[in-house]
Amino acid sequence: MSLNIIPDWPVPDNVHVFFTTRSGGFSRAPYESLNLALHVGDNPLDVTRNRTSLNTPSEPVWLNQSHSNECLDADGDLSNRQADACFTRKKGRVLAVLVADCLPILFASQAGDIVAVVHAGWRGLANDIIKLTLERFKGVSWNVWFGPAISSCHYEVGEDVRSRFYTDVGFKKKSSTGKYSMDLVEIARHQLVNLGVHDLHGAGVCTACDSERFFSYRRDGVTGRMAGFLWRE
Repeated sequence: MSLNIIPDWPVPDNVHVFFTTRSGGFSRAPYESLNLALHVGDNPLDVTRNRTSLNTPSEPVWLNQSHSNECLDADGDLSNRQADACFTRKKGRVLAVLVADCLPILFASQAGDIVAVVHAGWRGLANDIIKLTLERFKGVSWNVWFGPAISSCHYEVGEDVRSRFYTDVGFKKKSSTGKYSMDLVEIARHQLVNLGVHDLHGAGVCTACDSERFFSYRRDGVTGRMAGFLWRE
């Protein structure tokens, strides 16, 4: 039985996607077991084994994610992969997005000719990574899937974060602490609807709540990363 999550969303048959859980790999504690990130302190040999065990048609485009709002054209020069979003029109080119609480957002055009991924933490959302990614395309209708991410029940931030956003959508002030619970999915959904994107799917799965299936940086500190993979035939 596959340990991967297969999104239920209305994309064309030529679009393929899966999202990994933490199970089914070779890494040892605290990265057990399918850690796919090389930057978190895990044994590189174990991470390489984990990556090569993936069932993808080609080597994924691994980004050097840094909570930026940069979007990479994965059909161009790949020597600098410092980005938190990427897209492709090429068949068989596999996009990857690493997460362990931040929101993975996967995009497929309804025509099935373009796919894109976005790594959306609070910094990316505050700095318009969704808008900057989608504005590269004119007249494209999108299907969107929100992957597992930390939910507002475990995500508390201060006024310094809330003040970076134009509205209070996605924030609820907690009288006990004076801080805010933050809902990454609600913020992303609000931004997408304002951009005219309405075919939104997924969400409702909290990485911090489910320690058996998911890594969570906020819960564990030192931990691994899951990944979403997306490509077109």
